[in-house]
Amino acid sequence: MRLPLLTTVLALAGALNANAATPARSLYFEHHDWVVACDNTLTCRAAGYATDDTSTLSVLLTRKGGPDQAIEGRLLLRPEEGLTQPRGTLHLRIHQQDLGLLAAARGEGMHTLNAAQTCALLSALVRDGGISVTDAAGHRWPLSDKGAAAALLKIDEYQGRLDTPGAVMRKGNRPEARVPAALPMPVVHSAPSLDASHDDPALARLAASPALRAALRHTLPDPSCEGLLEADADIPLSNSALEVRPLDAQHVLVNVPCWRGAYNSGDGYWVARRQAPFQAQWVTSDAIDYDNGQIIAAQKGRGLADCMSHGSWTWNGRTFVATSEAAAGLCRGVPGGTWELPLLVTEVKKGDGGD
Repeated sequence: MRLPLLTTVLALAGALNANAATPARSLYFEHHDWVVACDNTLTCRAAGYATDDTSTLSVLLTRKGGPDQAIEGRLLLRPEEGLTQPRGTLHLRIHQQDLGLLAAARGEGMHTLNAAQTCALLSALVRDGGISVTDAAGHRWPLSDKGAAAALLKIDEYQGRLDTPGAVMRKGNRPEARVPAALPMPVVHSAPSLDASHDDPALARLAASPALRAALRHTLPDPSCEGLLEADADIPLSNSALEVRPLDAQHVLVNVPCWRGAYNSGDGYWVARRQAPFQAQWVTSDAIDYDNGQIIAAQKGRGLADCMSHGSWTWNGRTFVATSEAAAGLCRGVPGGTWELPLLVTEVKKGDGGD
């Protein structure tokens, strides 16, 4: 089985691919029942989950980069059918103390934490835990604090808050003004692409070209697609037909089925010139679709599809630029995933390209 889309970004930082307009600094970290994802603007999110993986209770703590930024809290409780369903209003409890009613928010099972609840939650996470959600019938859903201290320390480190009054884990007297400012969201100008709805004999000939196939193979950063680009009948799915679409008068988009797993698959995508030597540029080996100038990747963390990672690349007139990427978090029974945890965010604007 191929590893999920975002396994390659479990390291602390790095560019998403060589074609990105600017290096995409990001952080993804898992420890026990907690996950941290920080995107390229220095916004960080910490997601904590229930002590029991049959419970869908989860908390998301979000903090933007820069000095004097508050932590915002949200909570999700949306049990699967067959499990105990909440009755009436929900309250946050820490040990025996009732921290008050959880305010309902948009989205099934979604609630927001007020400032006092968020502060109490943080204190409990880094000390003695005892956090739970209760309903009007007395049902209780515990939240795990296992891994929370490490997760919150990662955010303090990543955002440059260590030893400042605003740090969660390691407070100090270093002036808050020295916390690095948030980074601006990169702007990517998309370019129009040609319509491939009609048959083009030139593209059909290009798709059958052994020279193009060889040019694609030489650009691969790993061997995941290499066998599929060989004309060898003994290799499963080898010599798969290339699909070639026009991008503009000079460029085409080429893709080929790349790998198949138990519940995920990935196609390889390249930008190439219409004539040899092609100057092929590899984009990704994990995509599932292309539409109107955008390559899309999405993969399940497991067959239940309760944790999904995804990404996208946008045509800017010269190449495909990475424009979004989000991690899956932990697989805890919520269809489509509990939270979206961005690693790369951009603003895509329609334009003539040329970024």
